[in-house]
Amino acid sequence: MPAAGTEKKVIDWVARYDELAARRPALTAEELDDLGLAAWFLGRTAECERAWDGAHRAYLDAGEADAAVRCAFWQGFTLADRGETVRAGAWMARLFELVEAAEPSPRTEALAAVARAVGAFAAGEFEASAGLGERAVALADAAHDPDTEVLATMGLGRALVRSGRVIEGFACMDRVMLAISSGRVSDRAAGPAYCAVIASCLDRWDVDRARVWTRELSDWCDAQRGLEPFRGECSVHRATVLQLLGEWDEATETFSEVCARERRVETLENAFYGLGELCRLVGRRDDAETAYRNAAELGREVQPGLALLRRDEGRMSAARSGIARALEASPTPRARAELLAAQVELEVEHGEWEVAARAAAELRAMADTFGTVFLEAQADRAEARLLIGTDAPEAALSLLRRSWSVWRRLEATYEAAVTRVLMGRANRAVGDEEAAQLEFDAARTVLSGLGAVADLDRLERVAAEPDRPAASAGLTRRELEVLRLIAGGRSNRQIANELFLSERTVARHVSNILGKLGLANRSGATAFAFEHGLTAPA
Repeated sequence: MPAAGTEKKVIDWVARYDELAARRPALTAEELDDLGLAAWFLGRTAECERAWDGAHRAYLDAGEADAAVRCAFWQGFTLADRGETVRAGAWMARLFELVEAAEPSPRTEALAAVARAVGAFAAGEFEASAGLGERAVALADAAHDPDTEVLATMGLGRALVRSGRVIEGFACMDRVMLAISSGRVSDRAAGPAYCAVIASCLDRWDVDRARVWTRELSDWCDAQRGLEPFRGECSVHRATVLQLLGEWDEATETFSEVCARERRVETLENAFYGLGELCRLVGRRDDAETAYRNAAELGREVQPGLALLRRDEGRMSAARSGIARALEASPTPRARAELLAAQVELEVEHGEWEVAARAAAELRAMADTFGTVFLEAQADRAEARLLIGTDAPEAALSLLRRSWSVWRRLEATYEAAVTRVLMGRANRAVGDEEAAQLEFDAARTVLSGLGAVADLDRLERVAAEPDRPAASAGLTRRELEVLRLIAGGRSNRQIANELFLSERTVARHVSNILGKLGLANRSGATAFAFEHGLTAPA
């Protein structure tokens, strides 16, 4: 990115590649290097590797050790990015040999430190990676090498975040993006840095940063004619942010385009999952099913999206078991947060308060660790769901208001609307039906504009629910279901089987019912249900 106030220069990698390829084999080492770079940007991996191999040997023949080391680094770096770990390792080993044999140089030693840091990160040795990254940053700064400094700082930031030093890690990433924006960094280093930093932001739901840097990445991609390696990943990042901002039509179009043209598995699987999520939200269940299936075939975890689709289909048992299985697989922080939020929602609907409470507590712990406002709002809303379900609506309202204010500031329209539905339920539970209907109306307007079919269906069922009889003494919906079954003569075991609950949970519901109604036994509860018209099915 150029400095502020300067005009952005569009780079034509197609023309550059064609011009250099036409003069091969009469190219200098530097021109072979440029040919490899152009081929890389165009996604021509085989041509890129051949050109950089030739440049590497030509630099060695010319005695330009620093340039030869740089070629070896980029060969290893790009091969590793494509998942070719064996060949990447061979090139990195070559780099280390050259550094050992050559005269000491801060530039080459910095590249070697970056390579070692990347290797440690890939091996899960995050503390070691952070230490190597700090050394690489210092060496690159001493060598006045902005490209290597950006790559080193990027790697350091990722290692710090994975080590639990989240604030320090994101401070490193901010420095990376500012360096790129200043125009001091070449396009060779800018592309990988953009994608790695934005991916880290989205992985930890740092939506504020992701929104700003995704816009800059899109601008950078637009300035590269013929660009391939980062175009797809940039588009997935952009579509993810657009979805959060409620621009669902544009997000759907962007995901669809990536699904149609992308070749990299890591990008393609995320595009299919994103497309599935949007199809689910607008009620296109068959299309959502197909997109989730495509993502799963590529190796992507498709929960919680598939579980929420199953919930919309009325298959609650499949939905709950899908979430539980995915959580057992120890997913990434971003995926785990999504799964926990969905588990709270599903388990509260099902009346499994203990499971929901554990999930809400873990989500809160994650929010405290990462400190992003998105996760804090998720945790507030999850706790509020639990409080509404366990008859503590006054406490839920304060959490929901705080959550809603975050969604509004982030312009996350769908999240804000879902939160207002819960605010309506909480207001109703405290006896303020007028306030409840105002919240329902506000949510209905947003959800209708988005086309959120399944959410609208749930909203209409909630908003149209008749007031509970005063004699019900504030029983929750689940408690009313249990009361009706008690009145029908079911035992606790039979109720548990019918409602897919544990007997322990049913026993707690029965105890709550008797306590709220001031009754001594099940016979009294049965009589109460018949006297107050609470025996008909819900």
